[in-house]
Amino acid sequence: MKIIKTNCIVLKKKEMKEADLLVMLFSKDFGKIMATAYGIRKSKKRDIVSLNPLNEIEITLLQKNNYYVVKDVEIIKNFKNILKNIEKLEISLYILDSIDKIYYTTEENGDFFDKLVEILSFIDALPYLKKGYKYYVVLSFLRRVMIEHGIYDINEISLIIEKSKKESVRKYKEILKIVKNSSSMDETQEKMENYADFLKKMVIIFENFINRNLQTELKIRKFIMEEFYGN
Repeated sequence: MKIIKTNCIVLKKKEMKEADLLVMLFSKDFGKIMATAYGIRKSKKRDIVSLNPLNEIEITLLQKNNYYVVKDVEIIKNFKNILKNIEKLEISLYILDSIDKIYYTTEENGDFFDKLVEILSFIDALPYLKKGYKYYVVLSFLRRVMIEHGIYDINEISLIIEKSKKESVRKYKEILKIVKNSSSMDETQEKMENYADFLKKMVIIFENFINRNLQTELKIRKFIMEEFYGN
């Protein structure tokens, strides 16, 4: 086995046997990695907390082919403000789930890792998150995914939007102008509230577009169910 060290975002974890953890990581240098932390749940150290989803960590792994074992881990950032706010947590967990579904293991993408950290840091730093702006943040993330995979085609997307309602293209352009021209985050969020329902529909359009083009199954309804079903 060789030893590797890299920065990661913890996507998810699963308990194994009596004391082990299986963790899915999105790393800066090696793409998505599945690693096993043996005996960590019985350890007196705080390493198990380090492997909670949403943490940005520096991790040392023992690697043999595509098999990884956790040797050491240190928290860089835990995005604690996201964990304190249900609106932030919903969309952040959706983002992690989307990354897990879109990217294959050992698919290196350092640029997108940096973008992911930037997105989570932005969500973490927001003083509050209104409904309309929440969907705008998700929409921006999905747009970034589409650009990253070379499937963002504004003409094709405009045709899809027009099938729903012709004025939708106009609304989409208005939203982009709001973000560009607003003088403050408060002003942006207030204006976005007028487009909340439209932004929610746009998220579904973008999500379906990604699912079709990347053969995946992103489902925001799993994470913001009350918004879609009125519960």
